[in-house]
Amino acid sequence: MTVSVCIPTYNQASYIEQAILSAVNQTVKPFEIIVCDDSSTDETSIILKKLSGEIPTLKVFIQPHNLGISANADYCLRLATGDYIVRLDSDDLLLPQYIEKLAILLNKFPGAGYAHAAVNEIDEHGNLIRERMLWRTSEFLNGDAALKVAAQGYKVAANIIMFRKTALKEADYVSLKINFCEDYYLSAQIAANGYGNIYYPGFLSCYRVWNNRGKVSRKIAEIMGLTAVFDEVLEPAFIKRGWNTLVIKRHREKFAAVHADSLGFKGYSLDQKLDLKTNILKLSGTRRTKIYLWLYENNFGPIITFYNNGMKKVKLSGKNAILKLFKKKI
Repeated sequence: MTVSVCIPTYNQASYIEQAILSAVNQTVKPFEIIVCDDSSTDETSIILKKLSGEIPTLKVFIQPHNLGISANADYCLRLATGDYIVRLDSDDLLLPQYIEKLAILLNKFPGAGYAHAAVNEIDEHGNLIRERMLWRTSEFLNGDAALKVAAQGYKVAANIIMFRKTALKEADYVSLKINFCEDYYLSAQIAANGYGNIYYPGFLSCYRVWNNRGKVSRKIAEIMGLTAVFDEVLEPAFIKRGWNTLVIKRHREKFAAVHADSLGFKGYSLDQKLDLKTNILKLSGTRRTKIYLWLYENNFGPIITFYNNGMKKVKLSGKNAILKLFKKKI
């Protein structure tokens, strides 16, 4: 069994060395660490040149021009030759037992296309913000179960994943070229191809969080990515299996209702809001979606937000209480 660690990067000079060293310092060593620099304009390339002279297993590739998140990640993953392939973003960190724990589980469950675990959410300075755990009791989900769960959203604590190479190849790696939801798209493709996945409830990595909520281009990319996941992967997979697609419609509607709040964001022009509305309606054109859009367009958003936040707090408090009990058993 061999393990590759793939680290696509762009302008992460402050964190790239930490990410690479977290892969080096594993209890089970990867036989290769591949970094693809997407034509960074900061000091990333200087740091990579220094590290490549110090770490024999490090392979560095510099893109001649910027490809974007999805294409650079795709390029990086395709270079890997290991049986198992870890995707690690260059501002995140692996804890020392990441490879050891997840490789054991992928060996145990040959029907799993990937393995993932609970994560520590950290800020830009590396301070712990919170612990992320999934509401999940089963270690392994088979392909059908994973596909049904995928219709509800991207169910991982964070996008720090160990893939089985055969599952990646069958999914054609990162085939969604929109620079958002490419991870969700890939996960759904793997499930649609009949692979399950494994969840380890222990904390094996650190996931860094940034605040990009207000950027309209990012929001539109997210909505377009979600639409592609449902149009190109989930709905065809449900139809192929003869499953009721009403559940797909409901989940599309749920996501559209959530993203309708963007019409209430300050600083967006009328044209930007029209673009957002057009893309939300492509995700879901139901009556409920149109009602949500109207409410946010007419400044009733604070009422919806107050209600939704109240419901989230109730659900989160109950979930955290149960997760604490579950965590004690690990």
